[in-house]
Amino acid sequence: MRGQEIVRCPQCGGNKVRESNFLKSFLILSFFCAVTIIGIPLAIIFMLIWAFLRLASKGRKQMVCEECKHNFSVGQSTFEQYKKAIKENETAL
Repeated sequence: MRGQEIVRCPQCGGNKVRESNFLKSFLILSFFCAVTIIGIPLAIIFMLIWAFLRLASKGRKQMVCEECKHNFSVGQSTFEQYKKAIKENETAL
């Protein structure tokens, strides 16, 4: 298999996609805010937003197209196939 052909961008049709780091960066931001006493209320707010977004996107994975920077979501089974194809491509190199 040459490249990954499982996940394609719905906007431009490109196959150069990656997993979005939006939820991870929200979680990291909340931990950094919790370092100071002033930042603890902000950390609580960011954690609540993170938990809400995580529950709202349950069963779907956010992806970002590298070519057009379009954000879109795919199902869990499609995402697992994508990860498997990427892993197979890395071992083939």
